[in-house]
Amino acid sequence: MIHLSLACTARTAFLFENDPDALDLAQKQIPYPDTDFFVISDTHLYDISLGTEGAAFQDYLDNDRKLLVLSDEIIGTAMQTISGQSADFVLVCGDLTKDGEMVCHKGMANHLKKLTRTGKKVFVVPGNHDVANPEAVRFDGDRTHAVPAAGPKEFQAIYEAFGYGQALAKDTHSLSYTAEPVDGLRLLALDSCRWQENVKGHHALISGTFSKETLAWIEQQLISAKQNDKAVIVAMHHGAMEHYPANERFYDEYILKGHQRFTELLAAYHVPLVFTGHFHAQDITLKKIGDRPVFDIETGSLVTAPCPCRKVALRRGNTAKITSTAIESIPSMGDAFGAYAREYVFNGTKKLADTALAKYYVSPDQAKLINGQVAAAYSAHLRGDEILPPTAIDTTGFGMWLKVVSWMQEDLIQGWWTDLPPRDTNLVLKLDTGQVKAL
Repeated sequence: MIHLSLACTARTAFLFENDPDALDLAQKQIPYPDTDFFVISDTHLYDISLGTEGAAFQDYLDNDRKLLVLSDEIIGTAMQTISGQSADFVLVCGDLTKDGEMVCHKGMANHLKKLTRTGKKVFVVPGNHDVANPEAVRFDGDRTHAVPAAGPKEFQAIYEAFGYGQALAKDTHSLSYTAEPVDGLRLLALDSCRWQENVKGHHALISGTFSKETLAWIEQQLISAKQNDKAVIVAMHHGAMEHYPANERFYDEYILKGHQRFTELLAAYHVPLVFTGHFHAQDITLKKIGDRPVFDIETGSLVTAPCPCRKVALRRGNTAKITSTAIESIPSMGDAFGAYAREYVFNGTKKLADTALAKYYVSPDQAKLINGQVAAAYSAHLRGDEILPPTAIDTTGFGMWLKVVSWMQEDLIQGWWTDLPPRDTNLVLKLDTGQVKAL
């Protein structure tokens, strides 16, 4: 089955634009019920039985910033933290595994069982790493070997107890479903990934979109929610809007293709809350369509510093109180973990910057003058609530060629330092007006 990509390139017609009955329903505002829930994302569980030594594994780590070897322990700590707090349910916004390995999915499901044992419901959506991924491998010295990967049927079966078994409706063109976590609240758990197009021997596709058929299904679910007097929240993997200036220019694969029309659809039906992941940053962005707000609440990767979780408190006054916590300690490292995780992502980003700079023929000595600045900007965006420094790039000591290269990348680095409104952590959102208050 192939995604029809017309949703990316052509204007999709929605019912509310042409059907008076659908328009009447779209105008109907339904207050949120009182409920508390957690959001985590990009857990990227890696089962260490797949290998942690050798040149092939080191090459993977050199091109990545995730704490893969510690992922099982970090996730276990997060499960314990969440289990000890009151909440009705937990959302997991995709990329549950390193690369869709069956053994990793089964391990993630075992972690999620710890939450359901405490009475919390769990609802997952797939990320671009999770389904039909041709990069599911084990590491053996300087080689990799393919291992069984979860296809769509296996994914639904493994997460039967975490959303799919509780679905009120399922989309036949994706792994999207609708559920009702608490009375009066519908969850649209949306599959924005392109796993149908993955090809053996190639990298898995990173970008996301919705086919025309899935967009039509989404609108039907919004209509059904209105008909049944249910408020709606959305969970998906890809961003629903830009999270920093130049986001779409430099990293468009992290934003839903056709995102403008999608947010128009949500605004039309008074759906102001979209929970996403994918870019591994703690970031909230607001878009207003007319006078209707849509908040894209991105949650950072649990295995990338600051290793965050979010807690959301919805209240009938149409407010959402959002607080954030970070995993700062794990059993094997104690309280040293937080600093280690921050240093790991900083140094990993410097390595990636060096690799990119080498492709521009920047010398290693010159690269040292900028790679830390790149890492600082990226780390600031991951943490959220960035504060733009007076100078995004200090060019002291730069040769002429590095000045040219840095000029080409300045918009990206300044973009990472720029916090698009509202703030990203510990705030209260007014869902009918878009107003924000810091906690």
